Amino acid sequence: MGLSRCLQTISIPLILTALTSCGGPSSTTGPSSGSEVSLLKIEVDPSVIGGRAAHGTVTLSAAAPDNGFTMTISADNAAASVPSTITVPAGATTATFDIATARVTTMTTVTIVAQVGATRRDASLRLQINPEGLTPTSSYTIGFSALRENKAAITTHVESVFTVSAVAGDWMAITTYGNPQPFIEFNSAAGTTVTGEVRVTAGGAAFWLNSLDFYSSTTKIPYVIEGFLSGEQRFTVIDVIGNTFGAFARRLNPNAGVVVDEIRIRLSNASAPCCGNPMGVDNIVLSR
Repeated sequence: MGLSRCLQTISIPLILTALTSCGGPSSTTGPSSGSEVSLLKIEVDPSVIGGRAAHGTVTLSAAAPDNGFTMTISADNAAASVPSTITVPAGATTATFDIATARVTTMTTVTIVAQVGATRRDASLRLQINPEGLTPTSSYTIGFSALRENKAAITTHVESVFTVSAVAGDWMAITTYGNPQPFIEFNSAAGTTVTGEVRVTAGGAAFWLNSLDFYSSTTKIPYVIEGFLSGEQRFTVIDVIGNTFGAFARRLNPNAGVVVDEIRIRLSNASAPCCGNPMGVDNIVLSR
């Protein structure tokens, strides 16, 4: 009844159009169902120790067509190897692949890319340092010898291959004193407690902490040393040095054999009610 009414109200040259719009057969020259499928995303393990296998997954927007759905895979760093192509099987929406990785001496981020035509999706894989088998070959001492301006604020200090970053407390260069001079210190006002923290890194490379010198003018020196590798805590040292009356106290690291890529040094500067107190660090001895 509806089709007859449609034909009665439309002129003959438009019958084909009327048939289609009224529920008749559609064109057979349109796109196939496979063209509606696209690459949605790629996912990889966020982190793995270099030298161990990682895994990735690609996901489509819909089920792959009868002949499957193929894309290219690539990595932007030779430390990770991936298959050149991967095919999502017909009817599936995902496919997995393996990523072979190499040992690294610095924490390394690799971008894994999946691409079909102009469509590109990527994900990041972080390769961690494998501490097994690593041994130091050289020793370094951060003695702050390049500091020239007395009481200049310290935010970062680069020496040899290491960077010292001040993350808590107002650290400054002291060129008139040290073990030997200069060194770095922070202060607390009379009757207050201030925490000072510095961190030592080597651009993501592995290293070892051997010892360091602590200083305080009139108080004890409570300190914490933490070692990290690839963001995971490897050791903690907590201790208090008695009042050194203005002298430096050297402390050996009982975990000197533990590989790290970051050292955090925290000092608690509790001044007496009468007067402020300076507290500081010198001669950070490390190996790489």
